[in-house]
Amino acid sequence: MHSALLVVAAASVLVHGKTTADPCTVATASEWVSSKVAHACELNVPFDKNRSLSVIDSNIKALPWYSLETWFIHSPNPEIPHDVNIASLLSAVQKKTAGSGYKTDWDFNMAVTDAWNREADGHSLYAADCTESFSWNLPFSIATLASSPTSPVAYPTFLVNYDFPNQGRSGIEAYFESIGVKVRPYDGARILSINGVEAGTYLTKLATESSIYNGLVGAYETVNPRYMRLMSRYSADTTSGDFTQEVGRFGQRAFYPGADSVRVVLQTTTGLKTLTIPWAATFVGSGNTTESFIAETCLPASASPSSKRAERRGDRIPAHVTRQKGVVRPENQKPVRESSVGQARLASAATNYVQPNLTSFGHVTTLDLFQLAEHPKVGVMYFEQFEPSDGTDFNTYINGISSVLYDGLTQLKAAGVKHVLIDNSGNRGGYIFAGAVALWSLFPKDLYPGFPAVFRDTDITRRESVNAAETQDFNSEYYYGFYRDLEYNLLTNNSQFMDPPVAQKVNGVADAYSQHFFDDFGSVSDITNFTSPAFEGIDYVFVANSICASTCSVFSSYLFQKHGVRSAVFGGTPTAKTSQFDGGVKGSEVTDFSSVLGELQLAGLQDDPKAPQPFPVSADLTMNFRNAIPYVDKEDGILEYVWEQGTKKYQFTKELFNKPQAIWEFVAEEFFGQE
Repeated sequence: MHSALLVVAAASVLVHGKTTADPCTVATASEWVSSKVAHACELNVPFDKNRSLSVIDSNIKALPWYSLETWFIHSPNPEIPHDVNIASLLSAVQKKTAGSGYKTDWDFNMAVTDAWNREADGHSLYAADCTESFSWNLPFSIATLASSPTSPVAYPTFLVNYDFPNQGRSGIEAYFESIGVKVRPYDGARILSINGVEAGTYLTKLATESSIYNGLVGAYETVNPRYMRLMSRYSADTTSGDFTQEVGRFGQRAFYPGADSVRVVLQTTTGLKTLTIPWAATFVGSGNTTESFIAETCLPASASPSSKRAERRGDRIPAHVTRQKGVVRPENQKPVRESSVGQARLASAATNYVQPNLTSFGHVTTLDLFQLAEHPKVGVMYFEQFEPSDGTDFNTYINGISSVLYDGLTQLKAAGVKHVLIDNSGNRGGYIFAGAVALWSLFPKDLYPGFPAVFRDTDITRRESVNAAETQDFNSEYYYGFYRDLEYNLLTNNSQFMDPPVAQKVNGVADAYSQHFFDDFGSVSDITNFTSPAFEGIDYVFVANSICASTCSVFSSYLFQKHGVRSAVFGGTPTAKTSQFDGGVKGSEVTDFSSVLGELQLAGLQDDPKAPQPFPVSADLTMNFRNAIPYVDKEDGILEYVWEQGTKKYQFTKELFNKPQAIWEFVAEEFFGQE
C-alpha cells in the first residue's frame, strides 16, 4: 500500500542536478517554521487516484445518515440564508477525481473538506489528518470593540496574543523576534485595514464565506457567531479548569490559512503604521520525513472500526448514550490545547487577568457557580460546554452537574441570591444527556427536558432500526427501546419509531424521517433532588455571544421557548443591530464516520453495496445525525431554522471583552439594577 504512495516521497529529491532536502524534514526540524515551509510538506504528499476514489465514494455513501441534506438545499428562513446541494458538490469532486485528478493529495482532501464545510451547520465536516497536521499562528489576535456597550459601531482592535493564558504556544514570541517581527508596541491599536480592505468589511466577508481555503471551518450558519469565532474572547479551558482568552480563528487556524502573510494598517498614537506579518506554523502531527509523515499521520492506524466498536460493548452505559453529542470542533487542535495545561497552572499561580475573583458556589469541569460582588443578589451559572475535556468519565461528569446545580443553587438562595445569569458564551456543546440533566435540574416539574427529535429514514437506516428491534440491540442508536413518545411513555415497538417512516417533501425533494421521539432520561427523581424550580424563568438571563453549539442551543432555546428566559448578547459584526442569542447550530446530534460503520456492522450490513467503507486514509467525517423539532415557528419544520433574537444587544468594550466578571456585573445592573 505504501509503495504506490511514495513514488515521489523520498528523503531527498533531485532537482536540476541538486539534492534538495525533504520538505517534511525541513518543516518538522524546528518548533516554529514559516507557513510556506510547513505547507510545502503538505503539498509533497502525492495524489493517489484509487485511494481518493475510495474516499469520495464513502463520503457520498454516508449521505443517508446526514439529516439536513434536503433541508439545506434552500433555507425556509430568509434570516438564515442557506442554499447548498451537498450531493452535487461531492459528485463534482468524484467526477474530477475519476477524470483529470488533483495536483496533490492535499488538493483532493481540501476539495472534499470544502464541500462539507459549505454546509456550515456546525456538525458536518470531513477532515483528513494530512491537512491539519500543523497549527497556523499569528502573533496577534483581533477584538472588535466599541466606546461603550450600547454604541452602534465597533472597531477591530490589534491585540498582541503572546501573554494570553492557557494557549500552549511556547516559543512563538522568540520565533517572531528572530525573524524581526516585533508587535508588542502596537498592542491596542485600532486596525484600519487588512490586506488593503477596510478591516470591518474584510472580517465580515471572511466570516460570511468561512472558506476552508482560507483555513476556516464554517461551523455556524449565521454570520455573527462565525464573526465572533474570528475574534479573541474570554472562555474557559476545560482541561486545566482555568479561565482563558481565546486566540480566535483569525490568529490561529487548523488548516493552511491560504496566504503566507497578513498586511494591516494600524492607527497608533504616533500616526499610521503598516505591518506585514507572516504566518508561523508548528507541527502537531507525526513523522519527520515525507515517508514517515505519510505512514504515521496520513495513513490509518491498524485498529479497525469494528474492533473499536467491540470495546464499547462492555460499557455499563448503553453505547448510544455516550455517543449522543451536539458539539462543534474546539478552537485548537488537541495537541496544542493539551500542551497548555502546565502553562495554565503557572498562569493561575501568577495573574490570570481573565479569571473571576468571586466566591465559588460549585465547580465541575465545565460548570461554575458564583455570587457577584457588586450585585450580591445575582448569581452566575457559567456553562463553558457540556462535555469534559480533562478525562472525567461520563457518569462522574453527569452526576457532578446534577449535584453542583442542586447544592450550588440551594446555597446561592440561602446567601440571598434572587436572580441568576447563565453565561453560555462560546459554548461548544457536548453530551445531549448533560444538557437534559441541566434542564431538569432547573425546571424539575417539566414533563421532559428538551425538544422532540427525528432521525432521517432511508432504506439502509430503516433496515438498521428493524435489525435493532429484532435483536434488541442495546448498542444501536436505532433501538426503539431508548426513546419515548410525546407523552414521555417508553416506546414498545419499532412501528412507533422508524417503521413505518413519516414521508414528506422538503424543498420539493421526497424525504422521510422517523416519528417524533424524546430521549429516555428516566424520571426527574433520577436526575435531581429538586422537586420545584429553584428560580423562575424571569429570574434568569442568558449572557451570550451567539456562539452556542447544538446541545447548548437545545438547552438555551428550550429555556427561551418554554420559560421565557431573556438574553444579553455581546459582539457580532461591527455594525450588527441584532443578534441571534444561540447562534443557529441546533441540529440536535452529531455522529462520526466510525459510528456509521459501527451501526452497519451491528445490523450485518457492512458489505451492502450502499454501505460506505472504512477510509483508506486517517480521516474523520462528522455529520448532523438528527433534527430537533421546535415548540414555536413549526412552519419552519426544524429548530435549525428558528431565529431567536436576543433581548438586548451590546458590543464589547476594552474594559469588558476579556473580563467575564465585569460582563456579569454589567448585565446584572442592566437587567436587575441595585435590587
